[in-house]
Amino acid sequence: MMSYGDLYVERRPQGRRDEAAWKEVSTFVTAELAASKARARNLGWYVAELEVPEDAVASRAESGHVGLSGLTPRQLLGMVQNVRRVDEV
Repeated sequence: MMSYGDLYVERRPQGRRDEAAWKEVSTFVTAELAASKARARNLGWYVAELEVPEDAVASRAESGHVGLSGLTPRQLLGMVQNVRRVDEV
């Protein structure tokens, strides 16, 4: 539960718009969308379902993607409500 910026400090993007996205943690509005992305990109075996507070900083896209920013991994872990295997979603 880390942003690409936290995972890959040495690979900073070039533009400011990319920099903002680089600092976000990617989430999706449904477990089904997250599982579909995980299968398509081989991102892992599990999907965590989060209860995100309304005051969290989030950018939403029409595709169902939600970028969360300004949260620590510990805060994100505290939001986990359920974990399911990707192949069961």
